[in-house]
Amino acid sequence: MNTSLSLQTHLVAALLGLSTYTFYYHHGEHHLFPHRHLQALIVLFILILLSQRLLNPTLPLFSTIQTTTTLTTTYLASLYTSLTIYRLFLNPLNKFPGIPLSNLSHLSLTLRVARPKNLYLQLHALHKNHASKFIRTGPNDLSISDAAIVRVALSGTSKFIKAPWYSITHPFYSLFTARDRAGHDPRRRVWSPAFSERALRGYEVRLRQYNDALVDAFEGFAKEEHAHANASTSADVDTDVDGKPINVTQWFNYWSFDVMGDLAFGQSFHMLQSASGHWVIDLLTSAQVGLGMVIPPWLSRFLFLCVPGAQSGTKRFIEYAASQMERRMAVQGEQGEPDITHFLIEDFNARFGDLSGKGVSEERNIALRKLYFESRLVIIAGSDTTSSAMVFLFYHIAKEEGLLGRLREEIEGLVGAGGDIDARSIQAAPLLNACINETLRLHPVVPSGLYRKAPPEGAFVGDTWIPGNTTVLVNFYAMGRDESHFVSADEFIPERFSTRPDLIKNKDAFIPFSTGPFNCIGKNLALMEMRLLTARLITKFDVAFAPGEDGSDLLQSRDYFTATPNPLYLVFKMRK
Repeated sequence: MNTSLSLQTHLVAALLGLSTYTFYYHHGEHHLFPHRHLQALIVLFILILLSQRLLNPTLPLFSTIQTTTTLTTTYLASLYTSLTIYRLFLNPLNKFPGIPLSNLSHLSLTLRVARPKNLYLQLHALHKNHASKFIRTGPNDLSISDAAIVRVALSGTSKFIKAPWYSITHPFYSLFTARDRAGHDPRRRVWSPAFSERALRGYEVRLRQYNDALVDAFEGFAKEEHAHANASTSADVDTDVDGKPINVTQWFNYWSFDVMGDLAFGQSFHMLQSASGHWVIDLLTSAQVGLGMVIPPWLSRFLFLCVPGAQSGTKRFIEYAASQMERRMAVQGEQGEPDITHFLIEDFNARFGDLSGKGVSEERNIALRKLYFESRLVIIAGSDTTSSAMVFLFYHIAKEEGLLGRLREEIEGLVGAGGDIDARSIQAAPLLNACINETLRLHPVVPSGLYRKAPPEGAFVGDTWIPGNTTVLVNFYAMGRDESHFVSADEFIPERFSTRPDLIKNKDAFIPFSTGPFNCIGKNLALMEMRLLTARLITKFDVAFAPGEDGSDLLQSRDYFTATPNPLYLVFKMRK
C-alpha cells in the first residue's frame, strides 16, 4: 500500500513537471523575473514538506525532508526531460543548421563567444560554412542573412516586435528599447524635433570647433615629427618624413565623445583639449562588454537583479547617464542654441513641470526614470557608433590606392581649394557618400544586427517558414558580405553606391541605420558629422598606415552589440 502510494505520488510529481513545461514554459516569455522561478520552487518544496508532515505527523523529520527532496527532484526531472525531448525531437527549428548543442541551450553560443567577443565573425563563418542564410543559434533563435528578412521583420507593416533582449534592463527603457510601436512611436515624436533640418544647422556650428580641435591635434603631431626629423638629419625630409603614428581609434573616440557631450548635454568632456581619455569611456566599455558575451536574456536578468557586482558596469553607467540628464535638466532654459536633450526635457516639463515637483505623482516619477534612461541611449548612439565608422573609413582611405586623391579632388571641386567646408556644400558629394556607405556595408556599427521576435502565427522569409515566436537576428554583417546581395562582396568598391549600381544585386541588404519605424533617428546627424570631419582631414593631410600597420588587427575587432574597434595606427602628414 505504501509502495503504491509512493508510486502514485511520484507519478503526480512527474505529471506536474510535464504540465509545468507544456502549459507554462512552452508558451510566452518568462525572462523578466527569473529569480521568481527559484522562489516558486522553494515555495513548492515547503508546501510538499508541510503536506507530508500533516499527512504523516509521526514520520521523522529527516525522512520527511528526504521524501520531499525526492518528490521535488522527480518534478524537476520531469520538467527538464520534457523540455529536452521537445528541443531534441519536436522543435520545428531543428531543420536549420547551426552551432552544436544550440538546440538544447542558448549557452552554447555564449560559451563560444564569451572570450573573443566576436559574434559577428563567428556567425558569418557559420553562414558561409553551412552555405545557409539561416543559422540556428539557440533553442528558439536564428541568425538570418537573407535580405528578405528586412521587409518581413523591419518594415512598417511588419508584425514582428523587438525581441526579449531589449528588456534586459527592465523597468528602464528608452526609445531604442521600446519593443513595440505603442511604446516606441510616442517617444519618437518627442525625439524628432532634435533631428530636424533646423536643429542640424545649429549642431553644425557647434561641431566645427571639435573638428578644428582634432585637426589641430593631428597637425601638432605632424609638425612635431617633422621638427624631430629635421633635427636628426641635414637632408631635405619634406617628402620622406613618416610622421608620428596616431592611434586613430583613440582620437576618433575623443572627438565623438566631446561632440556627443556638447550636442546632447551642452557640455564637452574636453578630451581633445586634454589629449586624454575620460573615465566615462571605460565605464561605457564595462557596461557594454556583457552584451559581447551574448548572455541569454533570462540569465542577464538574473545577474542584473540578483548577483551583486555581476553587472556593476551596466548599473554604474545607468546611474552616470541619469546624473548627466539630471544636471542638464537643472539648467534647462539657460542654454543658447538648443541641444538634443533640450527637446526631451521640454516635453517632460510641459507634461509634469520642472524638477521642483519631484515625487508629485507615480506617473511623473515613471516618466522621469524613462527620461533618465534616454540619456544612456544618447551617449551610446551619439559617440560609440560614429567613432567606429570613422575608424573603418580611414582604414580604407589609407589602404585603397588613389582614394585619398580622388576624395580630395571631389571636395575641393565643391568648395574650392582652401574654401570653407560646410554641410550643405558636401551633402551630395558622390564619392564621399559612396565611401561612407561602402564602409558601413563592410563594417556595420551594429555588426551582428538587430533582434526581432516573430509573430505567434509565424512568417515566411522568402520561401523559408519561420515558426511563431522565434527570435531572429537580422544579421547586418553577414548580409552585407553575401555574394547573392553584392558582387565581390568582401571588396571595398565605393562605386557600387555611385557609378556602378550593377554591383548591388539586392538593395534591401544595405540598411546601416536600420529601416522602417524603428530606424536610427540620428542618421542625418551621424552622416553630417562623418562628412564634415572626413572632408576637413583629407583636405589638410596626407594619410597612410603607420610603419608595421596593415589593419589586420582592426579587422578582428570586438562586438559589444556596437562595434568596438581595435587600435589602428595611421600617419597624418601635412599635405604636400
